[in-house]
Amino acid sequence: MADTVPVLIGTAGIVQGESYMLKPGVAVVIGRSRSCDISLRRTAGYLKAAPESRDTDHDFNTVSRRHVRVESSGGRIRIEDLSTNGTFVNGDHLAGSVEIDLQAGVCALRLGTRESFDIVLLPQDDPRLQGLQAVAPAPPGLGSSSDDA
Repeated sequence: MADTVPVLIGTAGIVQGESYMLKPGVAVVIGRSRSCDISLRRTAGYLKAAPESRDTDHDFNTVSRRHVRVESSGGRIRIEDLSTNGTFVNGDHLAGSVEIDLQAGVCALRLGTRESFDIVLLPQDDPRLQGLQAVAPAPPGLGSSSDDA
């Protein structure tokens, strides 16, 4: 697996078009809170939306502040649901956590009612990885409670 890297590719919702390279062995949290490693409030789709409408978007609000934890290792991905609104893996509701073999193919991940990603293994020389840095865990204390409303 040394020549491939796990990547989250946004496929629907405000995350559509976003890509995040995962560093093997590093767990990242995804959610609405700015303190998350991958914050939906820092995506281009969220920042482009009209300020008066983006936080009242029902589908966006079905993503919990800290929704899901994702960790990759050796071509496998571990997904842990942290939400109250539902996490779906390959169309099935996730209760607890699951481990998926990415070598077997794409893993579809949906947060709440809309925000969706494909998790794939890409060759290190794939052009979609150019300029992409691996997601690093957010430093403790980043963000504040007002960021999480």
